[in-house]
Amino acid sequence: MNQNLFSLAWRETVRSAYWGKSLATNIALGILALYFSVNFLILGLYVPKILNESFPNADLVSKFNSIVLAYFAIDLIIRQLMQKLPTVSFKPLLLQNIRRRTIANYLLTRSVLNFFNVLPFFLLVPVAINLVSETHTGTATAVWFLSLLILIFSNHLLAIYLKWRFNEAEYGFIILLVALAGLFAINHFGIIDFSGGMGKLLDLILLYPAISIALLLLPVLLYFLNVRFLLSRMFINMLSAKQKEEKIRDYSWLDRLGENGRFIALELKLIWRNKRPRSLAMLSVLFLSYGLLIYRPQHGQQEIPDFLFILGGILLVGMFSVSYGQFFPAWHSNYFSMLMCQRLTMKQFLRSFYMLVTVISVSCYFLTLPYALLYPKIIYTHLAMLLYNLGVNIPIMFWSGMYSKKRLDLSQSSAMNYQGVSATQWLGALPLMLGPISLFYLFKLAFGTIGGYAALGTLGLIGILFHSLIIDFFSKQYRKQKHQLIRNYKNS
Repeated sequence: MNQNLFSLAWRETVRSAYWGKSLATNIALGILALYFSVNFLILGLYVPKILNESFPNADLVSKFNSIVLAYFAIDLIIRQLMQKLPTVSFKPLLLQNIRRRTIANYLLTRSVLNFFNVLPFFLLVPVAINLVSETHTGTATAVWFLSLLILIFSNHLLAIYLKWRFNEAEYGFIILLVALAGLFAINHFGIIDFSGGMGKLLDLILLYPAISIALLLLPVLLYFLNVRFLLSRMFINMLSAKQKEEKIRDYSWLDRLGENGRFIALELKLIWRNKRPRSLAMLSVLFLSYGLLIYRPQHGQQEIPDFLFILGGILLVGMFSVSYGQFFPAWHSNYFSMLMCQRLTMKQFLRSFYMLVTVISVSCYFLTLPYALLYPKIIYTHLAMLLYNLGVNIPIMFWSGMYSKKRLDLSQSSAMNYQGVSATQWLGALPLMLGPISLFYLFKLAFGTIGGYAALGTLGLIGILFHSLIIDFFSKQYRKQKHQLIRNYKNS
């Protein structure tokens, strides 16, 4: 039966319209997977050298074992953001003579074939050969390796279970982040040494390999929890009816802005009520903390490069506008033809998007000002990128939006979701991300560093001052293009 289910899933995949239209996306993902695999392999080869230089008087195997817990915590977060849930069209199968437990077992078995389960092999195999086997027997090394594989698959099953739960909980992922941050603080300040405990457990497995048998209870328990969860949700009436009650939010206060306020409210409702734009908005909020990673000098470096300040301004101030604007107007693709029949002008449609992005970008600028405590120049570098984003990047988004070709499925998460992605998004991202960096260095050659930032801000300010003319121009272009957009969305 499982063989038949795998065959049906494969046919569903290769016969879908998206399969034939996503060759470029699949190639890009393959290159990305190869890149990370090579990086993990190189890291695995250099782990003994890195540990020896960082901890010259320590037991290198024990030190590596104590770091493993941090890897699993980061892996759990990345899986929540990027790993897709194992899915299948339940309803046709439930109408057949197929047991629900068989379908659940098939889903979990299918989920094992995941890149995040294969990636650690490139790190662990070199470590096992070059580090662990040098000081322990072959049997102990093999059992240690298998124990880590058990923990990897346990983390995989835990990630799936949490993600299914979080689909029903509005703020589940945020709660997970807070919980992991709390555990990190407890470990960091020495209240409870979680990492040391994990290290001692793996050290004991190397001394007494039979202990690893107890680890098998963990994936068995998590597998049982996942099956139980699926069986409790796998009913036709639950699949056909929406279980979660939507909260009604009042946007009447936007009416004072007139027609523009009405369409801003439409955008806010779209973001709040649909998973894909809502998860994108949440990721944009999380990216506000990204400055803690990029705004710190490297070892032996007094100052960080200028391009990192440009990149930081793009990611921190303009993350929402860039990621949300890349798919404009495809966010409305499911009802775009109906929208074009309403009593509205294309100018109002574009202006409402411009006003929404402006308010959010300005808010992000003020929220990122505390980074100026690390580098005071962030005050004017972020300001320059704010102006550039509003004056230059938004017109670029309007231009790329005219050639939008694919309808978006708003019910799926935005992380690692390439449905609706076409060459327009890939090509449109280049000027948005690389454009300001290239222009800055050109201006820097002519006017110096401060002059480079001032020139970027001036370009953006010019675009802001003439934003009405820009919107008028693109509204005419969108009116000419709207029938083609409707055909594109219907045919995708």
